[in-house]
Amino acid sequence: MKNGSIKRGNEGLRCYSRAAVSVPVNKEVPFLPRRTFLAHLGGLGLGISVLPRVALSAEPKPVPRSACQTNAWPIFDGMADLLPVLETIKTLGFQGFETSFRNVQEAFSNPKPARAKLEATGLAFVAIHVAAPDQYERETSIPPLAFLQEVTDGASALGAEYLILSGRGVAVDGKLDQAALRRKTDALLAVGKYCQSKGVKLAYHHHIDDFLLGGAEIDEILARSAPGLFSVWLCTDSATEANVDLVDYFVSRHERISGIHLKDVRDHRQVIFGRGELDGAALAAKLRKAAWRGWLLIEEERGRYRKEWPGTPAVKESRQHMKKVFGI
Repeated sequence: MKNGSIKRGNEGLRCYSRAAVSVPVNKEVPFLPRRTFLAHLGGLGLGISVLPRVALSAEPKPVPRSACQTNAWPIFDGMADLLPVLETIKTLGFQGFETSFRNVQEAFSNPKPARAKLEATGLAFVAIHVAAPDQYERETSIPPLAFLQEVTDGASALGAEYLILSGRGVAVDGKLDQAALRRKTDALLAVGKYCQSKGVKLAYHHHIDDFLLGGAEIDEILARSAPGLFSVWLCTDSATEANVDLVDYFVSRHERISGIHLKDVRDHRQVIFGRGELDGAALAAKLRKAAWRGWLLIEEERGRYRKEWPGTPAVKESRQHMKKVFGI
């Protein structure tokens, strides 16, 4: 470095002056006298007040992270089908993935080699999703705790960040069944505490039936749970179908929202993200204002059970729209 130069980088701006900055002695780093440094600033038309602004400008702005749900592709043979799908997701430019517990359940008994294969894809394992209506208990409206503990153990061993859980709504005749809500909340908190003990985060993915009444059921659960124990995995199409203003909901609850499924609908049917009724630009503006750092996920479900459905082209178009609107 030449005498009188200024180094800009991830650290902001560093001045090598004994009087102004405490820097470890290094014979390769010359010190710049304070008066000389200030004179050089003046020569550049800058004053000392520029220093905090330069330092602050070097701080990276918080941005959401991009991921994809594997539902766009039919997966019938567990890991054997999942790994090629993850390679496709990687080539489309996503940072992470979410998948059903059914697709990795075979690896729970011997997770080490499976985890190595998942990590080799270069994708973050965002979440294992448990949506199993056939297992919802009548008392709790979610699957049994023992089963969820087993999945949580698997999620932890495979390196997943979240356990995403879905359940049955407790609204009856336009009102919340408070007794049923209390039982469901207690069960969710028990799952959340177990997840916490295993280093996994719990989030709840709602559908339409548990997002009615302006999302009142989810709000009640949030009010009765600690922020670090339970968060929301917001589903855009379910919010739309439940007549909830998605943007307003995000604005008032963004600190408890950890993920957003981007699913677009038109005339009550799913379409490729960007072709439907979702106002992505309005949502993106609120995400930026909130400096939100959660996961944005493309979820294209129409290919789950249809091999002939062109899942990759649909996800590719959705991914391009995500980049255009959200900048990631």
